[in-house]
Order: sequence, then C-alpha cells, then structure tokens
Amino acid sequence: MVNNFSLSINKKGEGVDFSWLSGLEKIIATRFSVNSVISIALINEDEIKQLNKVYRKKDAVTDVLSFNIDSPEILGEIVICLSRAKEQAKQRKKTLKAELQLLTVHGILHLLGYDHELGDKQTVIQERMEQEILCLLANKNRSAKGRVNK
Repeated sequence: MVNNFSLSINKKGEGVDFSWLSGLEKIIATRFSVNSVISIALINEDEIKQLNKVYRKKDAVTDVLSFNIDSPEILGEIVICLSRAKEQAKQRKKTLKAELQLLTVHGILHLLGYDHELGDKQTVIQERMEQEILCLLANKNRSAKGRVNK
C-alpha cells in the first residue's frame, strides 16, 4: 500500500522555516499509519480568536486549533497563531522553529484523537506522545545535518 500522507503549509507570505516538515511527515506516517492530508495554516490573532469563539465558545486568542474534516483524503486542518507562537517561544526561551514544531505536533495529535482536555491522565498521555515525536524529529534533523555536512 502506498502511503499518501502529507502535511501542507499555508504560510501567507510569512518567512518561517518549515524545512523540518518532511521529517515530521515521515514520523507521523510511520508511527500512526496515517494515509491522508493535514493542512497547516498560519493565521493572525483576530482570525484565531474568531475561530476559537465560533467553534469552542471561547472568546480568546489561542495558539493552535485543530479541525477534523470528514473526508477519506483529508484528516484535518491545523491553524496556528504565528504571533502567539513567537510570544510563547520567547517566554519559554525556545526558538520559533521549536515552538512551531510543538504546536504542529500538538495539533496533529488532536486530529488523531488525543485530547488533553479530557483529564489529567489524557494530558500525560498526549504530552508523552508529543515529547516522543519531538525527540524523533530532533534526531531526524540531526541526522540530516550530519549527511549535509559530510
């Protein structure tokens, strides 16, 4: 069976590094046997606040939202508030790339059925899975750099 899983990004002209996305595609496709598309969009605070209000009844800016799509070809869409990601990266003393990786993985896990809002046990399960995927991604990135530098 051919795996058709892919992550597609709409950066709206933002100069953001998503070179790590192909590595994440391979990890998710292998780890979860996903065979559909996930769309990722970077949006502004007004847009994510409106989506949060409409779909979650929360009138506030958030960092990431995930929307399942009822289609065999498309698993769903992840929307990330770029300004919130930048702010959180600064607060956590991380790079924007690391924060975007975390938010993307977090959103993907929601699309795959993980939900930290169901209680402490589910929070621990989702956070462990996030860390596992991020570690795999970091190792993949290090391996790719090693091949380029040789």
